[in-house]
Amino acid sequence: MTTSQAARRQRLSDALDALDRTARPGPPPGGCPHCWSAEELAALAGPPDVLPEALLCRVAAKRPEHWDDFPALYRRVAPRVLRLLTAGRLGVDGALVGDRLAVAGWREWHRAELVAEVLDAWWPVALESAVGSAPGVAEVLETLALATGSVEPWLRVWAETRSPAADRHLADVLDGWLSYGRLPDLRFGYERRLPVGPAVLAWLDGLPEHRIGADQRYWLSLLAS
Repeated sequence: MTTSQAARRQRLSDALDALDRTARPGPPPGGCPHCWSAEELAALAGPPDVLPEALLCRVAAKRPEHWDDFPALYRRVAPRVLRLLTAGRLGVDGALVGDRLAVAGWREWHRAELVAEVLDAWWPVALESAVGSAPGVAEVLETLALATGSVEPWLRVWAETRSPAADRHLADVLDGWLSYGRLPDLRFGYERRLPVGPAVLAWLDGLPEHRIGADQRYWLSLLAS
């Protein structure tokens, strides 16, 4: 691991630690009685760092309408959810978490800047990870874009990250985007609510030619014709 990679990982670790310090027990959350037992609701009122991971995964993925006060509950569990997600240990697709963060209105939370710092710190670490690491760069990008409502800032960081690892991820992710010709109408989220295809195509068009392989440039040229 290089010095710069270690610094990126330390920044993410520090950001997660700072967010952890905001986690507090709270009143029992009201939730759908068909989905949650009284014992589970009681556990969700306790310290988030001792919640069973299986229960945390269900909470991370469940639709907001299953809760009386979804933003308050998600604010409580977000530090632990993000710690497990960034480590590839959550067992829930990142796109779901990104969507739930947005619906929970995380930008309005007390100390929202700590959530922003986790998201900002996570992306450079993902770009320097090995291809095949969990979560993958495509999933991380989708998570970040859904959580913040925009893909452009994250693409700019990718363009500025001129490293072999970032380019390997670009080749890998672009293969997936080009499959079945779906790139022009690429949308993020399970409900495909965030259209990103035009922004991604414009970004790819602005990258230096050497960062995209000849075969992929050929297929991109067909999309542009």
